[in-house]
Amino acid sequence: IKFLRDVVDSFQPCSSTAADPDTANNAPNCRQQKIQLPLHNKRILDIGCGGGLLTESLSRLGASLVVGVDASTHVVEVAKRHSFHENSRLVVSSSLQDDSGLESSVSSSSSSSSREIRYIGGVTVEELASNWLNEHEKEKSTKNNTLSSSAQNHELFDIITALEIIEHVPNPSSLLHAAASLLKPNGILLVSTINRTVKSYGLAIIAAEYISGKVPIGTHTWDMFWSPAEVEQMVCSSPLQRYGDDN
Repeated sequence: IKFLRDVVDSFQPCSSTAADPDTANNAPNCRQQKIQLPLHNKRILDIGCGGGLLTESLSRLGASLVVGVDASTHVVEVAKRHSFHENSRLVVSSSLQDDSGLESSVSSSSSSSSREIRYIGGVTVEELASNWLNEHEKEKSTKNNTLSSSAQNHELFDIITALEIIEHVPNPSSLLHAAASLLKPNGILLVSTINRTVKSYGLAIIAAEYISGKVPIGTHTWDMFWSPAEVEQMVCSSPLQRYGDDN
């Protein structure tokens, strides 16, 4: 969380939420205003959301909207059941369905501010980006965004996460380019994956799949693991700036 908070503060000073305009661009002072909500008022896309664990956590950290997307409709159903059960800290607000896939929206009951989750299943990131950007352009042309809830409109995202997903797709570069197209200016794309080393083969495949059985056999393919240099090359080939670069 500290790393995520530091990255967000570096690229997105929280001027819109600071109580004192004189401290609007001072990240530490601004953070004191909302230390319990490090992602306050952020719009986030969680790629490969699976059962929704990260999606829900990001919402609880203060994001105004978290969209969880996964190519599997089955795991999105699992995420919905996890988010919507009667003892959940999230409550159902509405149910949506359109041609882009299975969608459902929930709102958080743990805060007085508007915080919503939206799940989309059965689409690739490339398909999502195409549909989302088309709707975004329509909303800009009609200027009706203010009439929609944050879960229903198609504004771009402050933060996109792609954690442990690019090693499972045939064209990770395409996924990252599609993700980059959905970012606001100064938006942040967070990527994590398994490094292609002898150690990762032993732990992620031999130990996890064949010895412990915690992961189904065939989940990982060692040739599809990516080294840090390869991930950096993919990121640099898209319209993104690596964290820490000065220009």
